[in-house]
Amino acid sequence: MHIVILGGGPGGYGAAFEAARLGAEVTLVERERLGGTCLNWGCIPTKTILRSARIVADTRDAATFGLSATIASVDVDALRLRKEGVVDELVGQVEASAKRLKIRVVKGTGKFVGPKSVEVALADGGSETVSGDSVILATGSVPFKLSNIDHDLEGVWTSDDAVSLREIPKDIVIIGGGVIGLEFACAYAAFGSVVTVVELMEQVLPGSDKRVVRQVQSALEELGVGFHLGDAVESVERVDGRMRAILRSGAVLESDIVMSAVGRIPNSAGFGYAEAGIEMDRAAVKVDEHLRTNLEGVFAVGDLIGGMMLAHVAEEEGAVAARNAVAEAHMERVRYDCIPACVYTFPEVATVGSGRDVARELGIDAVLAVAKSAANGKALGEGEIDGFVQIVAEKGTGRIVGCEIVGPHAVETIHEVAVAMRHDLCVCDLAETVHAHPTVSEVIRMACVDAAGKCSC
Repeated sequence: MHIVILGGGPGGYGAAFEAARLGAEVTLVERERLGGTCLNWGCIPTKTILRSARIVADTRDAATFGLSATIASVDVDALRLRKEGVVDELVGQVEASAKRLKIRVVKGTGKFVGPKSVEVALADGGSETVSGDSVILATGSVPFKLSNIDHDLEGVWTSDDAVSLREIPKDIVIIGGGVIGLEFACAYAAFGSVVTVVELMEQVLPGSDKRVVRQVQSALEELGVGFHLGDAVESVERVDGRMRAILRSGAVLESDIVMSAVGRIPNSAGFGYAEAGIEMDRAAVKVDEHLRTNLEGVFAVGDLIGGMMLAHVAEEEGAVAARNAVAEAHMERVRYDCIPACVYTFPEVATVGSGRDVARELGIDAVLAVAKSAANGKALGEGEIDGFVQIVAEKGTGRIVGCEIVGPHAVETIHEVAVAMRHDLCVCDLAETVHAHPTVSEVIRMACVDAAGKCSC
């Protein structure tokens, strides 16, 4: 079996690696470096930058730990080189894995021409048409650009510009208080920029639990970030070498940089999907629960299909699509209900499953239990007490419906709950599991102890 994959990000290389392990011949078409947005412009460079930002923030707080230290200053060139080194190392590892698995990587711009073919304008000239028994589309996403802002104007950034680290601006206005906006707000505020976030909704992290939102916003305000909530940027202009953003409320914000961080949209334009007869939902490719498009033997994964636009989701979808393409008689589906989502701010935020309100809307008789980090020895010792774990469980059965964690190591500890949900464990199972002391994961156990009592399971 020959599988052709268009796009070399987490969805594409996840599909390629799984298909190759299953014995399929695999051709992967990518116009840039392997790794996609995640490795080259998104997850990895952002978290590398945030690690440096955290060190700067920690030196500012040194006195609270009984230490005398000079506040770390930013060497932009060195910071950029470190970020590029991390990215290059991981891209190299992906390329090495592709080579080891005997995946043919075709460098060039691909276009789906159907029924199971991709036409490639090769990077070194010429063209080639690659056909297979199945095709997996994984062309990812691109930053959404507001129509009322000239993104070619000097001083207007997207997230791609923010990770390039050309400069640390004296002040920056960030449009969008979602995950992308808040992570960059956190980093640049720690580096010394005066940061202002403008969010259309009445809260940051729209759709998130109110307790989570209050904790995160309060922490960012302590870092020096300002907020204009329930407001919007109507226009941006460059005046005397500075940016001027005029808000719907009439407020005028001046800064070195205006960054648009209003999310991403599926990268489907110019790939021939609709022209070849693939059903679309605006920019997204429509798929069924098995990641099949309406065309036989054609699958789509990752940001291209919308939904949870996260790298680890794309990688899982890629692997599932590959298995479905190789063994169509045993179709699999992705368990989205137990996939975590993370925000790498200070403090970290991690969630999995549904909150209590959503659970009740789904007809689940749900209870909520909360345990605070302020009572945890490890969190106290690390000076990170502004956090909590809240567990949502079904009354009677104790089945875990969801979990939200704010605080130290949240993005790591959330997986204990994800595993429990994936294998249908209840809060009693976690409550009865001895957790090492002192660890911040003990907060999860305490929340589960509380939830077990409320569930009567």
